[in-house]
Amino acid sequence: MEKLRNRKSGSTHSKPEWKIILENLVYQDHAILFSICRRMIIYLDRIKAPGISAVIEKLNPSAEHRKRVQNYGQNWPKPKGSPFNAHEIIDDVFEIADSNISDTEISDLLRNWIHQEHQSVLSRTLERRHAPLTDVIEAVKKYLKLFNAEKVMSRGEITGLRVGLLYRFLSENLRYINIAKDYIPISAMDKILDRVIGPARGNGKLGGKSAGLILAREIIFSKRKTNRLLQDVTTPKSRFLTSDGLLEFIHYNALEEFVFTKYQNVEEIEQSFPFIEYIFKSSHFPPESIYAFSKILDDLEGKPIIVRSSSLLEDSFEASFSGKYKSLFLSNSGSKSERLAQLMNAIAEVYASSFAPDPIEYRREKGMLDFREEMGILIQQVVGNQIGKYYLPSFAGVAFTYNEFRWSSRIKREDGIMRIVAGLGTRAVDRTIDDYPALISPGQPGLRVNQTTKDAIRYSQQYVDVIDLETNSFETVRFEDIVAESKGNFPGLDMIVSFNRGGTFVEPVSMMSDFLKEDMVITFNSLASKTDLIDQIKEVIRVLTESYGCPVDVEFASNGNKLYLLQCRPQSSIDNDHDVTIPVNIPEDRIIFTENHFVNNGIVEGIEYVVYVCPVGYSALTTEEEMKMVGKIVNRLNQVLPRRKFILIGPGRWGSKGDIKLGVSVGYSDINNTAMLIEEAFEKDNYVPELSFGTHFFQDLVEADIKYLPLYPGSDATFFREEFFATGTQPLRDILNEFDEFADVVRVIKISDHVMGGTLSVFMDGESRRAVAFIKG
Repeated sequence: MEKLRNRKSGSTHSKPEWKIILENLVYQDHAILFSICRRMIIYLDRIKAPGISAVIEKLNPSAEHRKRVQNYGQNWPKPKGSPFNAHEIIDDVFEIADSNISDTEISDLLRNWIHQEHQSVLSRTLERRHAPLTDVIEAVKKYLKLFNAEKVMSRGEITGLRVGLLYRFLSENLRYINIAKDYIPISAMDKILDRVIGPARGNGKLGGKSAGLILAREIIFSKRKTNRLLQDVTTPKSRFLTSDGLLEFIHYNALEEFVFTKYQNVEEIEQSFPFIEYIFKSSHFPPESIYAFSKILDDLEGKPIIVRSSSLLEDSFEASFSGKYKSLFLSNSGSKSERLAQLMNAIAEVYASSFAPDPIEYRREKGMLDFREEMGILIQQVVGNQIGKYYLPSFAGVAFTYNEFRWSSRIKREDGIMRIVAGLGTRAVDRTIDDYPALISPGQPGLRVNQTTKDAIRYSQQYVDVIDLETNSFETVRFEDIVAESKGNFPGLDMIVSFNRGGTFVEPVSMMSDFLKEDMVITFNSLASKTDLIDQIKEVIRVLTESYGCPVDVEFASNGNKLYLLQCRPQSSIDNDHDVTIPVNIPEDRIIFTENHFVNNGIVEGIEYVVYVCPVGYSALTTEEEMKMVGKIVNRLNQVLPRRKFILIGPGRWGSKGDIKLGVSVGYSDINNTAMLIEEAFEKDNYVPELSFGTHFFQDLVEADIKYLPLYPGSDATFFREEFFATGTQPLRDILNEFDEFADVVRVIKISDHVMGGTLSVFMDGESRRAVAFIKG
């Protein structure tokens, strides 16, 4: 380095630029100078420059290493080598460079390396595992401001920084990172960080739901230029709260005693959760958070918003947590202080949902209970239009790569499935008691579930979920009332409805039709046949599935103009690729039921108990309290009967919103130990199973490997042994004697009471669409 110092005093006339750079670094920045020396050694060795091997051998003798390997074997440590004193060898290194590389190339290398050293402030920040939010944002801004960074760095360095940012903010899951590093550039992360809110010195992530949406958005946007169908696909305006906001909220309000409630049994959690939720909603946010929430409201002013959970575990490759945590709509109307109070109340309620029984029981089943769960929050503008006092999208829904329940033999699993509804998508993802979404297979849009006009009318959507801007509430109203409110100008109405004229469907010609004078039925026929919407969703699913390397599950909405992607996650799939052969020559007296409607592949064996909720007994209950008690009995049986050794059979739509008379009120933690759920149709009291494929409830069954079957005893093609189900009152008294008065409503049938040592088996062959339940033994 002495030579470099001496050069400083000489003339700079006609000196190569690289020598001037080195001379300046001698006096200004030894750290960068020595880094450049190391880089140059590696570069010269790579091009096999004469003389550099001698320098390396002097520093790290390979001959000595070979001698040690011969004497002691490969498991002996290598010699340490000489200390790397850059100031002693830098002159030799650059003399070799001067002899083997042009002045221009050396200058270019030095400029590039110096740029990278300045940019390394970001990599150094990201290497600090718990770098505070403000430090990372500042480093990203500096990185992008100083240079057009990704053009002057090597591919490896760019990838390293991308991975660092993904790991810090989006996910530590390697499957996610391996995909996202190819699609989410640093410039995109910079824009995302402009929308991130969290404790200034915090180190939380955005959570699974936000991470999934961000990745899906970047994948779609990367394909837009070459894919016409994706050009109008976008995402709603969003803001992100980091996951450590929950921890700050807990510490600020001294609520640490609730952190370990997850280790209580499910009954204790169910009992304590309402009080925990009350405490959270009565607590306060730190001033820093309140200021940030106020800024969010300024940014999202003018439209309703939805406050969505985005926990660290949510929407991952390992677990979806479908519907486990809260998502809450807000009208975002009124004075600023009223809007702020509504937002804080909703955020506190989403935070509290971390301690609810369903997600905790779900985590327990997945072996995730010991994980330190944190709750990020995704705040989105609601997609839609104002129709009078209401706000709602034209339509919304969910779509899946795989169709797990196919209503036609011509539909393949890979054709996918959509559940689509008019209005807010809540009626697509939640089970409803008194309404039906439209089911469409994107690969076979012409093959609909209801083949006749009569069935299409009977099983059509009648109600829509909306946000009432006047009452600041979430409401369910009749679709015809919305159309009347819009005076027939509901965006996209001509694509949503068909006209029923004397039992025949006629499609609207355009929005000029007089909708108010027609008998409208929601069919989405024109949407499927006259627009690119189905092809768009099919392409979104295809592109995301290809990029993810696995099937996906997306939520979407439209304002009648654009298609908005709201959520994306890996799809929970049924392992039904194996063939099922139904046994032949089963004795007739051993057959309990048969079915040929909407049958999927699956085998359930070794069943010792059948829990049967009698439709007649259930319909005879007169109060809501009595009906909810049936759900509690199911919960207790779920805890005391041997896991996966019993099945549940009962009327209507289990776990649905709406009229409790039409289905048993249960949640995930009430049924998670059963081997199978069979929903029984009972026309007399309008107990009709709904094809719940795609709902959060159905995803729970898929993930827990709980088989599902709708049963239609009134059908001519269905056999149902009523005398078998008429027994079983005594075992309920034996198992749960405190519910003796419900023995005629909830029957526990012990299979071995019918056949000594017998068990029940259910074989379901999706290919032939046949199912049979019979007693073995």
